[in-house]
Amino acid sequence: MSSPQSLMAYIGCGGAGEVCLVRFANDHLELVQRVPLPDLEKAGGSLPLCLSPDRRYLHAAGRGTPMGIFTFAIDAQSHQLAPVSTFPIHESVAYLACPARDGRLFSASYHHHLVAAYDMAEDGGVEREQGRWTTEPNAHCIVPDPQERNVLFTSLGGDRLYCSALDAQPPFSDTIETTLPEGTGPRHLIFNAEGTRVYLLGELDGSITLFDYDSRTKGLNRRQRVVIDKGEADTFWAADIHLDAKGRYLYASERSSSLVTSFEVDADSGELTRIGAFEVEAQPRGFALDATGQLMLAAGQQSQHVAAYRLVQGRLELIDRVKVAQSPDWVEMV
Repeated sequence: MSSPQSLMAYIGCGGAGEVCLVRFANDHLELVQRVPLPDLEKAGGSLPLCLSPDRRYLHAAGRGTPMGIFTFAIDAQSHQLAPVSTFPIHESVAYLACPARDGRLFSASYHHHLVAAYDMAEDGGVEREQGRWTTEPNAHCIVPDPQERNVLFTSLGGDRLYCSALDAQPPFSDTIETTLPEGTGPRHLIFNAEGTRVYLLGELDGSITLFDYDSRTKGLNRRQRVVIDKGEADTFWAADIHLDAKGRYLYASERSSSLVTSFEVDADSGELTRIGAFEVEAQPRGFALDATGQLMLAAGQQSQHVAAYRLVQGRLELIDRVKVAQSPDWVEMV
């Protein structure tokens, strides 16, 4: 199977406080641009990224000093970045989300145990905080459903999965919760394209829990639980989870072992069947899949590299790798 001819991706490099732009073309990866967060005094933490729905802007959650939501304009031809604005915040943000039609930005703060909603300014940056809601310990992700009826978010330390209507006023005021088994550590989640299933990754137990989901009722019914591979590591340190665009294969990364485990997805039930575990860059905190489902870019926090992998029926084949800035941890495909 041939890989995509050309694509570009933004890489959040928290250890450097920089966003890197990489290009994949003709089976070769190259570093195109390194952009520092403006006026950053000290880098720190990861660097979550989020593209605006119109793909004209990139938002980055700076977790160093000072903390802020940094917005960059994207050149329509080159995809290179130019700073637009910085919205100061006082919470370390682990996740950003931009619903396609809602017009707001959402965040989850791990160290400050909260989620927040922001109104956007005409220049593409954040204008003001609209509302916030306190979670159980360690909010880690916040994701709108494909129907844009609700937003789901997690508490890693509290073993909770939350659901709130996007149109709730004030934001998050109607939140309901689902409790996970103690020690799950719910971290990241993804929906299938139809918005009828949720796959939830547990950082602490390496589990993937499949829920049947009804956006109208906020119903979440557990259907299946599987576990990813951690090789010879003593404990799980699961990180990221993605489903290919056609919904046929699911992938999840584990940092202790530097493995990505792949699964085949049953077309009728959504249930997962393990394919295998594949070694990737060291400490793969973030990865992403291209729109064809034929390519994965995985970032290694310890290796300081991003690698491209050809995906063949759920199996990974290394194509190329490129050095980027310190501690790459987030991958956002252009």
